[in-house]
Parts: sequence; structure tokens; C-alpha cells
Amino acid sequence: MNADRRRYLRTVIDLYLEQPQTPATARRADWAIAAGFYQQGTPLDLVLHTIRLTTLRRLRRSGDSDGSTLEPIHSLAYYRSVLAALPLDALDPGYIAYVAHACLVPRPEKRGLAAKTPRF
Repeated sequence: MNADRRRYLRTVIDLYLEQPQTPATARRADWAIAAGFYQQGTPLDLVLHTIRLTTLRRLRRSGDSDGSTLEPIHSLAYYRSVLAALPLDALDPGYIAYVAHACLVPRPEKRGLAAKTPRF
């Protein structure tokens, strides 16, 4: 696995695992989905924005700040429909920065857990 691909996958998986109500560790299927994003040429920034935007929407809908009342997200696949629906040309850098800042949710129970990159 080349360094760019490894960095891409690690970044996607790490951000996914930091979100409220996601598993403590990534499953093989999550790594495969991240690899699919990479193979399709999906820009890393777009994947990261999608995860953050979806998290922000969920938190705002639930009315709590830490996501504790939300149903768990079991897979990175949860974000695919939002990713497919985002218009690439309509992403304002200011809005992307706002979403990134608004999604800073502490995850103390997961801090320090590193996801291992499976070989496939």
C-alpha cells in the first residue's frame, strides 16, 4: 500500500471513529469503504467535510451537544448517501471551515485508541 493511500485511509477512519456514537474501532468493511473512496478519486477534503457535515446535522437534530441520545452509527457506509448528494461546486470554503469548527466534539472515551490498518 503506498503512503498516500495509507494516509488517506487513516485520515478518513480516524475522523469517522472520532464522531459521536461510532464504534471504538473500525471494521474491515469500513476500511474497504474508505479504500473505495480513494480508488474512485474522491477528494479527501470532500470525504472529511461529509463526515463533519453529517455529524453536525445529527447533533443539531438531536438537540444534544455530545450525541448521547443518538442511535449508534455502525459503519462508514452511513456517510455515503450524503457524500453522493453534496454538490462539489457549491462548497464554500467559509462554510466548510464553519462545519469543521462546529463539529469539534470531545470523545474522551475513544481518545488514545488507534485504529489498525488491515491488509487487504
